[in-house]
Amino acid sequence: MNRCLAVVVVLILLLWAVTGAVADTITIDGDDSDWIDPDSETNDPNGDVNDGGDPPVFLPEYDIDWTYYSWDASDGTANFMSTTIDPISDAYGADLVEIIINADDDETTGSPNYHDAVGADYYLTWSLDGTKGTAYDYGSLNAADWYQWVGDQSTGFFGEITSLNASDIVIAYGDEGTDYSVIEASINPSLFGSPDAFTWGMYLDNGTTASDDASPADYSQRGYTPEPTTLVLLPLGLAALGVWRRRRDA
Repeated sequence: MNRCLAVVVVLILLLWAVTGAVADTITIDGDDSDWIDPDSETNDPNGDVNDGGDPPVFLPEYDIDWTYYSWDASDGTANFMSTTIDPISDAYGADLVEIIINADDDETTGSPNYHDAVGADYYLTWSLDGTKGTAYDYGSLNAADWYQWVGDQSTGFFGEITSLNASDIVIAYGDEGTDYSVIEASINPSLFGSPDAFTWGMYLDNGTTASDDASPADYSQRGYTPEPTTLVLLPLGLAALGVWRRRRDA
């Protein structure tokens, strides 16, 4: 009876681990249908983006609604996504996206204040000038740029890193019908040190003097490389299975 129970427990652990590994396979294409079980999410407050006029006009297409993070175990990438309240209308020519990362989760290192992100070590930025629903890898037309903080917090600066492989960064955005827009990015975690855990946030600049949006406002959303459940439970289940087999054969 005890042996049967042990086998059941082991199988549950393995099933849980494998399920976690295959559930987060992300394709960067400006579509959110494959974001089934993200590792973290933030519901951003709405109604805080306007055109700066008098009276101000609300800009729901540049208002972040949700941000999500997911580790893709199939290719070992860190994936970031946001949705807006309304589809982005391309009304402004200078709109851009930035994903800001505090890789060591330490506010005493890195940038002292980048878009109100204290301790930022890296950021990814690109303009929303490409074709919706089209993925762009590093070095291609409409591709993103990658920056790293260099030096100490008081005198350092963000420097652009250009020695990247094409697959290290992939970006895309698109519309979910007439409901909202999706902004996605995939980053090779080695670019920011592959930390076990980090914090991040997304900054959406609408390209005018109007208010911009950041989610979360304090850039405190969690990210993991890799997603912890999968890589902890899988070896745990395999180890338990090995112990059971040795005891059975003894």
